[in-house]
Amino acid sequence: MTEPRHAADHPIAILVNPRSTAAHPGITEYATRRLEPFGLQAVLTTRQRGHAAELARLAMKEHDALTVVTLGGDGTAAEAAGALVDTGAALAPMPTGSTNVFARTIGWPMDAREAIDRLVRVLESGQRAEAVTIGVVVAGGQERPFIVNAGVGIDAEAADMVERHPDMKRRIGQLWFAGATFVAAARQARRTPMKVSVDHGTPFAMASMSIACTRPYAYFRTRAFDLIPDAGHDGTLGWLGSVGRGMSGPAVAAAGAFTGGWHLDSPRIAHGIAAEEIVMESADGVAVQADGEPLGRHRRIVVRPAKGLLVLRGDAPPQP
Repeated sequence: MTEPRHAADHPIAILVNPRSTAAHPGITEYATRRLEPFGLQAVLTTRQRGHAAELARLAMKEHDALTVVTLGGDGTAAEAAGALVDTGAALAPMPTGSTNVFARTIGWPMDAREAIDRLVRVLESGQRAEAVTIGVVVAGGQERPFIVNAGVGIDAEAADMVERHPDMKRRIGQLWFAGATFVAAARQARRTPMKVSVDHGTPFAMASMSIACTRPYAYFRTRAFDLIPDAGHDGTLGWLGSVGRGMSGPAVAAAGAFTGGWHLDSPRIAHGIAAEEIVMESADGVAVQADGEPLGRHRRIVVRPAKGLLVLRGDAPPQP
């Protein structure tokens, strides 16, 4: 892996997702003005899903960017992250999405202007980028990186419902996702459990799986939803599965994730870490999501950790 270098020595590119919740011309202009003294080379705007990865590669190839700043949510940051792994370029995700889980977990404040101001201080300090682990979903012949979580089964069904009703997402935000999750759990109860194998071990049955490379798994407004405490940027993925088909497993997991993690002791829940891969197989096909983006239904899904993404943290102390 390429060694991290000082961000202040690098050319910078900004990737803007104009459809993200808090993105607007004013915040782009503010970021541009504040970052110009540090070698800003380009401000690039995404046009459709998947475009951020293409623009991140373009920023490195044509603009020599070694610090890529995203103005978007977790989806935009995840696309850019997939292009930046093992390149030596660092990602600085500024929070202009609806929840911004990844930016928050690496120390950036929720307010976009405040985060940009802190990024300026990070660049001034010469703080080094830090290597973290992300995940990759392989399904249907495609690979999709994720920087927060992936789901197979219930939360993927919920993510699909949320994306198909963007008006509800705008109106009530995370409450809509919570409601969609319980509807999805009821639907999943009628389907055959999938077979799961972790790190080439003996397969076991699971109704649904949630996988994370960081914690918490999500936020509901300011409250952390710590579904998978085993997760972390340490080279492995944390996973949690619901045993059996009923609503009790998802309900226990949701309650425990908000109240101290007691769900991990429930017989309705299985959990652990994966150092190499998690393989999930379903005869009927099962819904898949990565960082909230629905990836369709698939019969075989492989999830593995990917090491080598460099990020600029918002909470790291300045380098001496």
